[in-house]
Amino acid sequence: MRLRSITLENFGLYAGRQRLDLLPARARPVVLIGGKNGAGKTTLLEAVRLALYGRRALGYRVAQSEYEEHLRRRLHVGSDGCPATFGSVGLEFDYAEGGVVHRYEVLRRWATRGTKTVETLTLEKDGAPVDAVPRDEWHSFLQEMIPPGVSQLFFFDGEKIAEIARDDPDEGLAEAVRGLLGIELVGRLRTDLGLYLARHGRREGNDEAARLETIVREISALDRRIAEMAEDVAELTSRHASQSRVALNVRQRFIAEGGDAANRRAQIEASRDELRQQIARREAEIREFAGGLLPFASAPRLLRRFSVALAHAGEKPREDMLEFRERVGTWRKTNTPARTARWQESHWRDLDAFFESERQQAAGAAAGSVSELDAGERRRFAARLVEARESIASRAALAVSELDSLQRKLRRVDADLVRASGHAAGIVLDELLLAEKSVGTAEAVLRARTDELHTLEIQRSGLTRERDRMLKAQTEAKAGEERAALATRVGRALQLYEERLLDMKLAQLQTEFVSRFNHLARKGGFVADVRIDRTSFDATLIDRTGAEIPKSSLSAGEKQVYAIAMLWALARTSGRALPMIIDTPLARLDSEHRTAIVQRYFPEASHQVIVLSTDTEVDAQLLKELTLSISHSYRLDYEPDQRATRAIPGYFGDRDEGGQLALQQA
Repeated sequence: MRLRSITLENFGLYAGRQRLDLLPARARPVVLIGGKNGAGKTTLLEAVRLALYGRRALGYRVAQSEYEEHLRRRLHVGSDGCPATFGSVGLEFDYAEGGVVHRYEVLRRWATRGTKTVETLTLEKDGAPVDAVPRDEWHSFLQEMIPPGVSQLFFFDGEKIAEIARDDPDEGLAEAVRGLLGIELVGRLRTDLGLYLARHGRREGNDEAARLETIVREISALDRRIAEMAEDVAELTSRHASQSRVALNVRQRFIAEGGDAANRRAQIEASRDELRQQIARREAEIREFAGGLLPFASAPRLLRRFSVALAHAGEKPREDMLEFRERVGTWRKTNTPARTARWQESHWRDLDAFFESERQQAAGAAAGSVSELDAGERRRFAARLVEARESIASRAALAVSELDSLQRKLRRVDADLVRASGHAAGIVLDELLLAEKSVGTAEAVLRARTDELHTLEIQRSGLTRERDRMLKAQTEAKAGEERAALATRVGRALQLYEERLLDMKLAQLQTEFVSRFNHLARKGGFVADVRIDRTSFDATLIDRTGAEIPKSSLSAGEKQVYAIAMLWALARTSGRALPMIIDTPLARLDSEHRTAIVQRYFPEASHQVIVLSTDTEVDAQLLKELTLSISHSYRLDYEPDQRATRAIPGYFGDRDEGGQLALQQA
């Protein structure tokens, strides 16, 4: 197979109609397409898959409505913000059948009509519509020509590389590998032979043979029903998600209109009453503080004076002062100890007047009201003063703060009650109930369909096991008749052939992988062998000492080299002549690994290698290394003003002095 060209019209970032020539020149297999991040490289790979597989390009279980929505989203949006009303992707390729090369052209075009998206598929062979296959089977025809599972090993990007480099087995990858290596074909041949034996045994009255034929028919019917049911489940999942979004929007409107508050009106009114009671209690508490010790707490100096008076109340009026006065009189008479200063009579009179004044003040204080209190009353007053000084102020401040908080809550509750009185909420409520009912119905139907799909898959699994058991027993049984015996021998031969084919392909794949990996890896001879599981095709790397090398121990660059080497080995082992499309393969590689990939992989990977790269991956230095293998190149230029990408012949920096674009040639 060779890709000749791809055409995009109003697809993704590509405005208008643009055609890229993908056919490489002889002996130069590489077509290099460069673009900075966000310029539309991955869109080209998506367009190839979409052209070949349509809805199947998005996955196995994708509903038609999801596919139509995806096509609508992929329409180009212009600088005015308006999306195009139609778009298309087209692919032209050569494909050999019976030794004769035919030219195919597939075009998928879709247009929006209101809320619907209508797709049209055109398929031509050698310039004429394909009439050997009914139009409604063109999708299946393209998938049989290039199976999606096989193509994912030839048209790949960083995501596929990451899948292959994972430690856990990938069931989808295993199926693709079986198809790629041709092992699946032998299994189908064994089944056909089993049907022959079943028909022959039925003529001989063999009930088991008739049962086998019935099982094969039931499995085929179950496959069709499962495919249909899977589409129904995908469609219902999409519908349920859409209805859930509608219900969420209605609920938000309902709340905005006060409907949620209206539903909780009784609760809100009870909350309002409770808040009012709490506010009344806090106000009474603050009034009690104001009528008690709170005024004292606001006069700290008065508190201190009152406390001092209480502390000295009840003492005898200055007895120490009288004793001191007598001692001074004795000192005056005896002059012991001797006085050095000359004291006049006036000095002694002033001192005596001072003592008398102090005595009278002490007597007056003792006659005050505080001193008249008994000791118990003074202690109670002192305790209340300590309370006023240390706790009353903080307790009053806390009560005021709580009162403010309660009043703010009350204002919010009053606002909710005002909103709850709105009339618009009642109208939205009816709409909300209807939307939620639709969601519930869709969810119930989806659950029922999912359970039914699960039941069908269990039935198919049971029938498949029974079919395999009967085929094995049939192959091992001794037939009495010559033709049955011959068929039995053929069945055994096919079973043996399948096993040996698998062994041979795995051995070839192991050899190819070790060779390709060491060819690309920076550490030469790092992998001495690889062990590939016969069922899951999961690979275990072996070093020179015979020890296993966990994939988790590989660096990010080595994991990428591992995945590329495995894809390369699979392509070489399969013998299929398919082109390679590689999207940004060098993003996580260091300079040595990049050089190895450019020098040793791109020129040898296939007869046609389309590389989608950024300017930092294939830079000027690597471009020199790859030049002799490049047929031609394109650069994807994104124009922000137009919100569109143009595909221009040439690569980064490929301009002449006059600013004209020049096609890069070696």
